[in-house]
Amino acid sequence: MKNMEKFIDTFFGPMAKYMNKSPFFRSLTDAFIRMTPLTLGASVLMIVGFFPIPIWQKFILSTGIYEDFLAVQNATINALGLFLAFTFAYSFVKINAKEYNPLVAGLLSLASFMIMIPQKYVLYQVSGVADKFPVKGTVQGTTDLHAFSTDYVGASGILVAIIIGYIVARLYIFLNRKHFVIHLPESVPANVSESLSPTFISGAIMILVFLLRLVFKFVPFLSAYGNIFAFITGIIQTPLQNVVASPLSLILILSLANLFWYFGIHPQVVYSVVTPIVIANSTANIVAYTSGKGLPYLMFAIVGVACGTGFGGQGATIGLVISMIRAKSQRYKEMFKLTSVPSIFNINEPLIFGMPIILNPIFFIPMAIGPLVMGLSAWGMANLIDLTKYNPTIAFPWTTPAVVSMLFKGGVKLFAVSLICVLISVIIWYPFFKVADKKAVEEEAILAENEMDNAVTE
Repeated sequence: MKNMEKFIDTFFGPMAKYMNKSPFFRSLTDAFIRMTPLTLGASVLMIVGFFPIPIWQKFILSTGIYEDFLAVQNATINALGLFLAFTFAYSFVKINAKEYNPLVAGLLSLASFMIMIPQKYVLYQVSGVADKFPVKGTVQGTTDLHAFSTDYVGASGILVAIIIGYIVARLYIFLNRKHFVIHLPESVPANVSESLSPTFISGAIMILVFLLRLVFKFVPFLSAYGNIFAFITGIIQTPLQNVVASPLSLILILSLANLFWYFGIHPQVVYSVVTPIVIANSTANIVAYTSGKGLPYLMFAIVGVACGTGFGGQGATIGLVISMIRAKSQRYKEMFKLTSVPSIFNINEPLIFGMPIILNPIFFIPMAIGPLVMGLSAWGMANLIDLTKYNPTIAFPWTTPAVVSMLFKGGVKLFAVSLICVLISVIIWYPFFKVADKKAVEEEAILAENEMDNAVTE
């Protein structure tokens, strides 16, 4: 363990120190942490709304309150990109240019982010014969719908939010330092002066964002995507389109999803490519099972669960949560109390943004290779033991822990595989957490010493 900690310190210590000193990464870390109350508050209701008990799920569906639980999720977890656009610019100015008002930068960044979101959709009115296949229809007319797309305000828009937030914050600081502001007499009330002084800066930033929106509308190459969100998604998805539907490819793809998530790119970019393959293979397994035949994609199904999100959420972070049981720092003791219950039900946004794991060099390796090792291990074990009694017709909500779903789908043998996967997750996360915990203890000791010195001085 000491050798592992030394290795982590040697290779990732300098990177962590650089990122801690970097204005960009310091601000981004602060911005993620500021969103923690949202994710923690939402996780409570998400556990209740998506609690993996069939009777409860039927009850909330029958009463019509399921959509209200979804509303909570859509307004919090599914709107993280929107909040990050504000918090990143706010934190960047607050940390790197304290003489200027960070609230203005945050509002300008939020407005800029929303300007880039598509806001017009065409609804087609179609009439035709629906009793024959293929269906023949005629477009009778169209209606323009003006609304913000919720597809891009969530985690799928995080990368754009970071880009917009950084550009706006930098411009805000630069233009302030160039005195591109309105100077008002001292007799003008402070709140009025603060509101009017950045008028020129606001106008300049809005114009630049407007021009950027036009670039994605009229530049030939970029106009094919329509907007910056689709552009970023498209250039990532395209290389994944020809992936073969095998257990190994699934392991690599889901590991790539975790790598993307580490850098703030939502895994949905990858899942949208994999989902049709998963659905097709799952359907083939169900047909074969109900027909009394062998499952053609048994390994694919088992590997998919083993390296999916059932072990604490994206990145198999259940190992990190279990590691925090032995935390010595006050910071991670409190983090364990806040994130342990949501993580059991695969809700790890409080952990991803609260630690944070995103763009934290100490947690790069476990985030990238955890599901890779777990998937390969499950694949190997599935080849050594008889799992042919696997039942693909059993379905659970996404909040169901993998150990539970694997027990019901594959019996005791598959349950044993799931427990080994949990153990692997702990083994992978524990040494990296120890390094982070050790650093947190040192920081807390320095802080306590400084507070004691200040008390003595006073």
